[in-house]
Amino acid sequence: MRGLRTACALAVLTGAGGVSRLHAQDRLYVVNQAGATISIIDQDRLVVDTVLDLRTLGFSPNAKPHHVVVEDDGSFWYVSLIGDGRVLKFDRQNRLMGQVRMETPGLLTLDPVHDSLYVGRSMTAVNPPKALGVIARTSFTLVDEHEIVIPRPHALAVSLDGAWVHTASLSENRIASVETATGRVRLTTIAGATRSLVQFALSPDGRTMVAGGELSNTLLVFDLTKPPPFTPVREITVEGKPWEPRFSPDGRTLYLTLLTKNAVAEVDVATWTVRRTLDGKLAQPYGMIVRRDGRYAFITNQNTGAVMEGHSGHEMHGMAGMSASDGWLTVLDLTTGAVKTTLMLGNGPTGAGAARAR
Repeated sequence: MRGLRTACALAVLTGAGGVSRLHAQDRLYVVNQAGATISIIDQDRLVVDTVLDLRTLGFSPNAKPHHVVVEDDGSFWYVSLIGDGRVLKFDRQNRLMGQVRMETPGLLTLDPVHDSLYVGRSMTAVNPPKALGVIARTSFTLVDEHEIVIPRPHALAVSLDGAWVHTASLSENRIASVETATGRVRLTTIAGATRSLVQFALSPDGRTMVAGGELSNTLLVFDLTKPPPFTPVREITVEGKPWEPRFSPDGRTLYLTLLTKNAVAEVDVATWTVRRTLDGKLAQPYGMIVRRDGRYAFITNQNTGAVMEGHSGHEMHGMAGMSASDGWLTVLDLTTGAVKTTLMLGNGPTGAGAARAR
């Protein structure tokens, strides 16, 4: 407990106004994995409001914050630290409220019905535990590390009724679905070549789940109205190492970051066809959040090296003069398809989270 009390006492926030006065539901949290910082963005004003430096909270320069999820009312938010092996809980004033030890935590997802926070494993881990972390959010204690059999669990989603939590293996074509009431695991095996499902997204009505196949360059669509095991109801080609999918608030459109194409695919959900490809000031686009009104997509750009032969991201997209390790947030206007603005972030931005983001 001494470490937690000390960390709270040392909390330091930097930004335009010191401690943020943003309304909790207007905040976008972006982790800078290589820089041990978290940028807090004003989604309405489209500016960086606050930067939280984890080192001032007693964490290491190699903390590697990876992913963020936020309560629907913005009251609390949670972040995974790959390097320091922690999952952290902050309140809306960005005060550290608790921490749980876990080996190489990765993606996070909130159970919308129960008090559970589910924790996957980092894709950078060579041989992570074949287990899904389950944290009680109120007490912020580790309840279980649920054995799920599949290796390298990464993609993560929970059904809107809280009945199932799904995670997929990066190295095998398998999805493990845990029935939350009983703890029983049902395995889905997808036939064919390895897909390497990076991340899931659920449609706003909870009836559909999608995932990008990093190795197969495909988008897989699953019907959640039927219990697992699943068979993909659709699989469409989307070149460029599809990474993070996000539905529009009305569920009619799906957006998908394309890591090596430096673009975002816009998919018509009615026909499951790519309507258009959006680009401009994107370099290794990674995480993405669609704003609650559907107007903007906020996209993190890692910019960690060459993204096309002979060119780095900042050379390609007119961002000359920045460090090769600098990342940024691209704000895409989804009505016009044009870049609204870009915001400089820290080193190696990855995950992003906001209230009511799924």
